[in-house]
Amino acid sequence: MLLTPTNEDVPHIAALQRAVEAGFKFMHLRDGHGELAAIYAERRCGYGVVENITLRGMDEAVAARFRVEDYPHGDPLWREHGTVEEVITAVLELPPHGSPGAPNSTHRRGSGLWVPGEGF
Repeated sequence: MLLTPTNEDVPHIAALQRAVEAGFKFMHLRDGHGELAAIYAERRCGYGVVENITLRGMDEAVAARFRVEDYPHGDPLWREHGTVEEVITAVLELPPHGSPGAPNSTHRRGSGLWVPGEGF
């Protein structure tokens, strides 16, 4: 069954297309019943960082930037949560690693599991 996007979906879908064009590779994460649980995207940038995006719904998204040597278990240099459009726009607007204005120090992650929509 093909779904027709609503007007509310259009900016999120456009953001997803920009992420694909920017080199993010997407994969579906499924639960134990085979149902779609989340969508994960990642890109390895040529300047020493990995950026990822996890989507659980149009209003539940998180993105992060890590140094390659810290990925995946270290602390991120940057992270953002919000809607799909907000998160993708924010990660795509980040300056290249090492350039002026780029995040350059890590931010300690909480000790618990972060669930999109519940804050950090």
